[in-house]
Amino acid sequence: MSALLTQEMLVLFAILAIGVGLGRVTVRGVSLGAAGILFVALIFGHFGLTVPKPVMDLGLLLFVYAVGLQAGPRFFRTFRHHGIRFALIALVIGGTGALATLAVQRWLGLSYDLAAGLFTGALTCTPALAAAIDAAARLAPGSSGTISVGYGIAYPFSMIGLVLLIQFMPRLFKRDIASEEQQWEQEKASETPALQALQFRITNPNVDGKMVREINPQRMFQANISRIRHGEQVFAATPDHRLHLNDVVMVVGLPDELEKMRLLLGEQTHERMDVNADVLSVDVEVIEESLTGKKLGEMRLWEQFTVVITRIRRQGVELTPSGNVTLEMGDNIRVVGDRRAVERFVELVHGQPHRAEETNMLPFLVGLLLGILLGSIPITLPNGLELRLGATGGAFIVSLVVGHFGGLGPLRLYVPAAAKNLSRELGLMLFLAGAGVNAGADFVNILRQHGLSLLVGGALVTTASVAAGLFLMHRIYRMNLLATMGALSASMTNPPGLGAVNDQTQSDLPTLSYASVYPVALIFKILLAQLLIEILARLG
Repeated sequence: MSALLTQEMLVLFAILAIGVGLGRVTVRGVSLGAAGILFVALIFGHFGLTVPKPVMDLGLLLFVYAVGLQAGPRFFRTFRHHGIRFALIALVIGGTGALATLAVQRWLGLSYDLAAGLFTGALTCTPALAAAIDAAARLAPGSSGTISVGYGIAYPFSMIGLVLLIQFMPRLFKRDIASEEQQWEQEKASETPALQALQFRITNPNVDGKMVREINPQRMFQANISRIRHGEQVFAATPDHRLHLNDVVMVVGLPDELEKMRLLLGEQTHERMDVNADVLSVDVEVIEESLTGKKLGEMRLWEQFTVVITRIRRQGVELTPSGNVTLEMGDNIRVVGDRRAVERFVELVHGQPHRAEETNMLPFLVGLLLGILLGSIPITLPNGLELRLGATGGAFIVSLVVGHFGGLGPLRLYVPAAAKNLSRELGLMLFLAGAGVNAGADFVNILRQHGLSLLVGGALVTTASVAAGLFLMHRIYRMNLLATMGALSASMTNPPGLGAVNDQTQSDLPTLSYASVYPVALIFKILLAQLLIEILARLG
């Protein structure tokens, strides 16, 4: 039996299996979820069992990379609207943690290095721990062990406490998850309204005799004419089709753009536009790789395929097809045209159906490589401090960019939703197993050496930081509960917290909030950890 327990891979998957089983146990509607793995890992670590050392780093990389890819398509739009709010949340939580650390340091009479370690553990930020160790080494080589002790004391309470808090937050604030999801859907619809299709009867004499291509040549209106009714016949709207007075056209676009088209064309009507069986409109998923990454204007779809694309839906966002919009793998497009032409185009777009289930591994791995390289680049500040994002921070930023642009230059990246979920969930589980074993190995010994007061001090730093963040988000900004939980997890740089939120909802709002806050929180805490070393060392 003892020989089996020395096999680290066996121990790892035993922790994962038992932890997942424990996480599914529900008591009065509350379950541990992914945090069950952390509890099991703490126990295994206490009894001296280990898992492969790189497991935690690999797991965290996979987790943040998948989160970035998932949030990328919406991240920049969300941050543009709420960036100042998200940055302020990260600053308030990190700043409160630093002030609370200074108070605890004075109260307990801690050394500067132990107090800085307590700060990094209480805010669960491993890159900040690395930054604090570097700063301390410049002042007094060999003091890194004391910093790690403070980190090890505060880290388990912060990680576990936040996960449990998130489990109870809907009851604590008396807010229903389903209602919060519905509110988010309404907000999303108002910010990015869905495309609509309206019919207009041409009454403007200036349009009479004009070709479709001449109606909107400079893309003054972000809308597309998809069908034309002339008398009793309905046609697909080809670029060379001439319009006449009393023709009825179907136009697809956003509500504001459709209003502009009404002013140009004429009165709105409600006549049927589907009486011609030869005009077909179908929705199809883009799978053919040769069509991806190209602008619609360059593809000349009508000239080559005699079809018109009237809608593009990408990861829940509807886009108006214009010449500058590119097609990406996994896009859902609406195609209108002659039945035979549409059927031929659909065959081309479908390409090889098995591609829809495959991840393009080359850009996926290149993105990870670039992220790790980015995280290792030192940034020297005016006061001489060096800032590094670390592999995790670098990979996260690169994944946001890759997710937004759909690839790296000519390398187009497509990751099926199931693959993103697997990477995110497996990465989180591996991270929890590694973090739990590491914390469990020294947790009891550290408590014996330094007493319960140090644990209480770390808990106070965590509690003060969380309380400040919740007050700002819940009382001042009155944010959606799901956004609050995601932003709180990011501000505490606590991946299991996001896992606990995602266990309660299918909405992408927590992930978006996490992605919006995380970069600011990470950078700010790395800076604060080094500043605390400098300040506390000078104060003596």
